Amino acid sequence: MPKNKNWNSTNPRNEIKIMKLDMDELKINKSENVSSPKLTENDMLSDEEDENLTYAQLRDKRMKENMSLLEILGVNEAADTLADNLKNTVPVKKGKKLLKKKYNLRTKGIMIPTRRSLRLANIPLSDLIDSTTKPNCLTQELDSNDVDDNNVVNQISILTPNEDSTFFKKLSADLVVKEAVNDFHTCDIDRFTKVVKSLDMNNDSIKVSAGRIYSLAIHPSETSLIIVVGDIKGNITLFNKIDNDSRSYQVHGAPVNCISFCTWDPHKLFSTSHDGSVRCGDINKQTFDIIYNNDLQTRLHGYHTTWHTEYERNLLIGSGSGHVDLIDTRKPNIIMNTSWCHSRSVRTVQCHPLEKNYFLTSSGVGEVSLWDIRNMTDKAINPVLQYDHSKSLTSAFFSATGIKMVSTSNDDKVRIFNTSKLNSEYTKPFVNINHNNHTGRWLSVMKAKWNPNRDDSFFIGSMLTPKQLQVFHSDGKLLHTLTSNKMTTYCPVIEVHPTQAIYVGGNSSGRLHIFSTEQQL
Repeated sequence: MPKNKNWNSTNPRNEIKIMKLDMDELKINKSENVSSPKLTENDMLSDEEDENLTYAQLRDKRMKENMSLLEILGVNEAADTLADNLKNTVPVKKGKKLLKKKYNLRTKGIMIPTRRSLRLANIPLSDLIDSTTKPNCLTQELDSNDVDDNNVVNQISILTPNEDSTFFKKLSADLVVKEAVNDFHTCDIDRFTKVVKSLDMNNDSIKVSAGRIYSLAIHPSETSLIIVVGDIKGNITLFNKIDNDSRSYQVHGAPVNCISFCTWDPHKLFSTSHDGSVRCGDINKQTFDIIYNNDLQTRLHGYHTTWHTEYERNLLIGSGSGHVDLIDTRKPNIIMNTSWCHSRSVRTVQCHPLEKNYFLTSSGVGEVSLWDIRNMTDKAINPVLQYDHSKSLTSAFFSATGIKMVSTSNDDKVRIFNTSKLNSEYTKPFVNINHNNHTGRWLSVMKAKWNPNRDDSFFIGSMLTPKQLQVFHSDGKLLHTLTSNKMTTYCPVIEVHPTQAIYVGGNSSGRLHIFSTEQQL
């Protein structure tokens, strides 16, 4: 950027110059592959680690991601053509262009907001943050990628439209859980592998969400395939496969990181969002109610919520501050206990399947830690055990009986630990799997998860080509890759039906990819 006192970034002539400079820079990097300092892909960190990078490293990372996106989309030639065309572009005078734009907008009845200085108007920042005023139509159109969380975060209960009553009535009937006919996840490993290898995408991918899918949950009902999707914009989508019908609702004001069906009430589901809230959705009442919410001032300091797990009939909730809170789902916004577990964000939290007083956390500081709920205080506590990693984690989960644990790390490793004995002799992994876990800024992060009711196999997304989902044995052997000609994109977010051989992958376009047998659908 030229250091000239007369430089004006809003001048169309100067905007063209900036675009020329950006295009020339792209050409140089493409032809000469020059970067300083150089980073290998294994050294590139996730977006949540950007604060650890220097300015030069951050700039280098962004440029590499941008070049990667251009190659994926195949627009390098278009960029070169655009750069050449810009050389012959006739500059438009600022005054005439803006006056014409304003005239056209006003003749259409659209009021153009006048930019004013909040400092000169003596308007405090708190008043601006607490404002619930809706943006005018022009601003809302220009900022369509931004999420206005004031309309949903502060609502205690969100009601669904009355016209959706028929959909919810049908959904409620299909949510009834009966005894499993054939529990796919309880068969022996040979039979399990044979069934997995028979799965395929029998239908095209299904568009269910407007934005990137961040979380998935599959209901245990076998009457229909019922999937709940949380996306980047805070929407929750309910999809009923038997009718190929879905409904989406703005429930949160930020990405929905974690969503799950309630284990003691099949008609309820819990959702945790980056907006600092946890909601309970009730299918029968057609409502989404707040059961936990950080105040606005706390959220501004980065204390967002990240994950939840059931503890008896309560919830343990992880946050971006490194705390874990214990709440009673029957008493909204009352924290029963809390502990500061990590110096940075808690990525996932999970209770031990059998030893209920223990819970596991993964963090942004390269730690997987085991804690005792009975030791929770409002101060930092010492972990029972700690499993160190070289870089930040995206997840860590116990197997069905808790005898094994799998972790997913940004050092491009998936590790398996023996947790049959909870002592310091078993804090080193007995299996290390090389796995590309760098999804970049356009894909949701990958999390290795165990197959339900099993200790011998887990699944995870993949960055390999052709696009695929991977199923591993707990000894590190790849059992099978789920792939199809109908699967044309990466699916980092994956869930499996609790009893049936149905794997569902979600992508960045809001589409579901369902692998199953023809009889199951």
